[in-house]
Amino acid sequence: MLQNDAVRTLQYDSEIRVAQQPSPSEPRVYDSHISITSQPRPEAPRIPLPVPIATVTGRTFIPLSGYDCLADLPSVHIEQTFELNDALTAVSSENRYVVRSPLGDAIFAASESSTEKNRIVWGAGRPFQMHLLDKTHQEALVFRKKLALGSLCCQPKSLEIWIPPGNVLGRVVQSPTFMQPEFFIEDETTGQPVFCVEGPANSGFCCFCLPRECYFKIHSGGNMRASIDHKWLASKSQYTTNIYFSDVKLTAKERALILGSAFLLEYLYFQTRF
Repeated sequence: MLQNDAVRTLQYDSEIRVAQQPSPSEPRVYDSHISITSQPRPEAPRIPLPVPIATVTGRTFIPLSGYDCLADLPSVHIEQTFELNDALTAVSSENRYVVRSPLGDAIFAASESSTEKNRIVWGAGRPFQMHLLDKTHQEALVFRKKLALGSLCCQPKSLEIWIPPGNVLGRVVQSPTFMQPEFFIEDETTGQPVFCVEGPANSGFCCFCLPRECYFKIHSGGNMRASIDHKWLASKSQYTTNIYFSDVKLTAKERALILGSAFLLEYLYFQTRF
């Protein structure tokens, strides 16, 4: 009896000393039965920033390059972001845009690169480079516009569409017309026009006087392929340039060329500040 009490007292004292030890270096061994409910697992690795994946009509599409995220989209919408410098000064700063999907998701962030001298002297007709970054913060497209005084007195106004690291997809070239704006979208591979962009008819001499809200249709071979309009968006209190792809068979490359034509129209007709 006394021996049993001594054993219990010794066991109790050893448990007290173990409990008072600060953060033991070895794992504690339990005398009673322990139920293991889960096995130890290694920490999950950090997942890098995912590549955008478009899931439309039950098909999963993994883009191989930045502009491939334009595939299967019924429309895209270009919104300009205004800065405080534009409101306080008479000289326009480098423009910033956001290209959104029909659901409002940001597809590209576009930023202009130009010199202050060109913005002061040439205004909206200035030469520039427009860099488009995708969701992975990688450069997907580059639009390059050179200085051109017009289609009659000098070389026609045009815009080149590039993809990194330095490949040309195509270009948009203005046609020398008087009463209706007209542009041709050329493929760099063949060098032939693949689309014709037509603006509203009877828009004034040299097509310089377009209304703030107007409509452009894009066709090839007599078939309507897409359309571009510039409208007032009441929910955001600003004008937006909208592209609607009528032909669902348009490739991602063709959609990128049409996107480049929309940016050229934005600068030629809807950027009025100098």
